[in-house]
Amino acid sequence: INLNVEKGDVVSILGPSGTGKTTFLRCLNYLEQPDSGKLTIDDVSVDFSKISKDEVKRLRRKSTMVFQQFNLFRNKNVLENITEGLIYGYGKSASEAKDIAMEELKRVHMEDYAKMYPSELSGGMQQRVGIARALANDPKVLLSDEATSALDPETTIATLQLLKRINAELGVTIVMITHEMNVVKQICNRVAVMNLGEVVEEGDVIDI
Repeated sequence: INLNVEKGDVVSILGPSGTGKTTFLRCLNYLEQPDSGKLTIDDVSVDFSKISKDEVKRLRRKSTMVFQQFNLFRNKNVLENITEGLIYGYGKSASEAKDIAMEELKRVHMEDYAKMYPSELSGGMQQRVGIARALANDPKVLLSDEATSALDPETTIATLQLLKRINAELGVTIVMITHEMNVVKQICNRVAVMNLGEVVEEGDVIDI
């Protein structure tokens, strides 16, 4: 796969099920471990055939993932779901992590739910927490794996508007997987089409 994504782009990865979209996206964050190849995000470049633990850490600090099934800790409240990673993954103090978490919860209009647990929230609210958690790490790239596919149409629109606002206000580059063409038209400026594990076409949304 060869793919260039410019800073500030919102790119959708399209293609039939089983063609490798999610695997490719997970490779960008090293949740899936590629055998070889090179990846550059911002000022971090890695060669997967000889990547070190330090390079993995540096790479992961450049991008974060928003998942289809939210992947929140069920036994942690909303605030803890965000602060855990900041404290144990990024070495933030508890007070610093809380300040960052509340700032991001405010951005997604979830600050009033900080003490609630995932089981007490709707799917759309859980996804907002997932987005806040992803933004708390101050990523350059936000990776979204069918983040709206488990949501109803109205909540999908609201979530997309939120992602669009994040892209506009923070300049965060977004690479997303979706099967919904109306989603692509609403939020993306470029698309890449995958088939049988390869990018076979890429370009502006209208052209493709």
